[in-house]
Amino acid sequence: MHKTLAAALAVLLTAASALYAPAPEAAEPPDPAIPSFERPAGSPDPARRVRLLEGDERPALRAKLGLFPEPLYRRLPDGNYEPVPASTWHVLDQGCRRVAGDPRQRMIDLAAAEWAAFGLPVLDLSAEDATAVPRGAAGEFEILAPARNFAVGERASRRAARLGLMEDSPRVAAAIAGYWSAVPGGDDVLRRQAIAEFAIPGAGWATPWSGAFISWLACEAGVPAFRRSGLHHDYVEQAVAARAGGPGPFVAHDLDEVVPAPGDLLCTARAGAEFSEVADVGSGPSRAMHCDLVVATEPSARRLYAIGGNVANAVSLTVVATDAEGRPRPQSALPGAHRWFTVLRPRVPATGSPSLDHSPAMLELFQSWRQWAANTGNPAPRGLRAAPETAPAVAPHPAATPAD
Repeated sequence: MHKTLAAALAVLLTAASALYAPAPEAAEPPDPAIPSFERPAGSPDPARRVRLLEGDERPALRAKLGLFPEPLYRRLPDGNYEPVPASTWHVLDQGCRRVAGDPRQRMIDLAAAEWAAFGLPVLDLSAEDATAVPRGAAGEFEILAPARNFAVGERASRRAARLGLMEDSPRVAAAIAGYWSAVPGGDDVLRRQAIAEFAIPGAGWATPWSGAFISWLACEAGVPAFRRSGLHHDYVEQAVAARAGGPGPFVAHDLDEVVPAPGDLLCTARAGAEFSEVADVGSGPSRAMHCDLVVATEPSARRLYAIGGNVANAVSLTVVATDAEGRPRPQSALPGAHRWFTVLRPRVPATGSPSLDHSPAMLELFQSWRQWAANTGNPAPRGLRAAPETAPAVAPHPAATPAD
């Protein structure tokens, strides 16, 4: 169900609510099959920016049926009415950090920590020589006899290489609410979410939150004057204006102008939008788009890696097919790919070599995984390469030589 339709349905269901609020659900038991890792020491936790008002603290549900939100009431058995209380996320911190210098590695560090907290989900959009019926690589499986299958040319694979925690999991609800705390007007989104959750418990988030995730990254990384919004279009429009000399921390480029690098934002058209280049932004009836943060590139393998929010309903890493130079291949060049159309590059010159490999979350991943495996009974991590043989502690005796 489309999220906007779900939100509208939730308001209608809640307005005609039953006499009594539903009983609170039991806490979600940990799933030993889905790893979820603590954020590295010193990494901000978005959940600390919000607090869930529960029990006696629950405020009345408020629906915006007119110009202003109005309390929703329910009828009691004695004929009187009372406001409908519901658990609601309350914003504690709306502030952004002030950090000077290049924000690229800071944004990558934050994105990596959130990706790990969601269980490291991966969406594979790399190019492959596809067949009509999928088959495993290197003969892993054959759904259909090869003689009955056939090739359909190169296309984006579009498969989930790993699933993680999704937005309907209570384990990540506070983090998503925290992303919204960094968006002006985000508290109104949290108000609407309380209505949706009251009407359809566990249905996930009624409002797409990918723009809020990018805004939170920019906010916590200290990117100055970033136009934070739940809509990607707002900060993309700012970057387009910066291209013409206007202010803004990012500058928009067409795909043929730059090769994406770690710390850039890579954007695609969505739904009915028909963006194919920067000049298209602001035209057409639809403003639907989505942007991810580039965290690593691998031109030799013709792919790059980007982390974004609300990708497969999680903070996921997407493997993006590129050409030999490292430019993303849009749908017009690779069937099944996203409709990539612009790269937003930080205006501040890059310092060092920002990369996912350097992020604290990845550096601590081995220890975090080992602890998770011990707690859940899953296999412990092992090195991908055999450790080199170490020299013996005591030198062996020299071999005997034959007498002359």
